Amino acid sequence: MNKRNEAQRNKDLWDRILSGDDEAFATLYSLYADKLYSYGLRFTFNQELVKDCVQEIFIKLYTGRKRLNQVENVKTYLMSSMKNILFNYFKKENSHYQIDSIEPIFYTEFTGESRLIESEQLYAQKKKIAQMLKHLTPRQREALYYRFEEDLSYEEICQLMQMNYQSVRNLIYRTLLKIRTTVEEVNHEIEKTPVSQNEPLHLRIKL
Repeated sequence: MNKRNEAQRNKDLWDRILSGDDEAFATLYSLYADKLYSYGLRFTFNQELVKDCVQEIFIKLYTGRKRLNQVENVKTYLMSSMKNILFNYFKKENSHYQIDSIEPIFYTEFTGESRLIESEQLYAQKKKIAQMLKHLTPRQREALYYRFEEDLSYEEICQLMQMNYQSVRNLIYRTLLKIRTTVEEVNHEIEKTPVSQNEPLHLRIKL
């Protein structure tokens, strides 16, 4: 389902929930409970805490549906709710923060299907890129996750990260520039390494 159809489906469900439709609520829960759980685990490995947060979101949504307003984007609304609930807990637990910053740790691994890297590289070269991604700051990882894994717009990322539009664009651009530099260094190493003529050596980054 493309983003436009997804957004329209979610809007229709939201409208029905506001009018007291329990079936619409159940559908929204089935669509997003697992996704919110996976999203919450990007910030903490505490599975029970994340489960509790997901339940809290939908309990508040159900019990307060008569007082809810229209939202522009249901998906980002739910993700933002999840992040806010988790961060309220994190404020009491310093173990969830980077030692050298006030940024909560953000765990992510970009999959082979990710739009960030399309690669037919040898395992060793891909591993170098993966290691470099792990050394990005939490906010860099988070921004790339939203942009390339969740396929969110810059406006949606602004909402989730509470940053202005230009700051988000700059953050993603500079992070991609850092990745591109690493890729070029890796490719330079590959050029010096003897390989079979049939070995694919293509690595691209989409900006």
